[in-house]
Amino acid sequence: MNPVYFNNQLFNPQYVNLQYYHLIESQIQHIEFEQYKEIGNAMKAIHDLFEAARKIDAQHQQAAFYACLAQLAVEMNW
Repeated sequence: MNPVYFNNQLFNPQYVNLQYYHLIESQIQHIEFEQYKEIGNAMKAIHDLFEAARKIDAQHQQAAFYACLAQLAVEMNW
């Protein structure tokens, strides 16, 4: 099959509104950016959690770990 023919049939600018296509493409890029930003926020929260855990004395760290694990289970619907 001729790839030019296939592309012209599938992406024929005569039938595709390029402005709408570019709008959708930019919205997808924005969503991707927001998702990566949220990943960064989650990483910072985990860092903050461990930083706070280091400030707890050894005998209470295990209790804090179990409390955090229980909250994680609640948040993730486990």
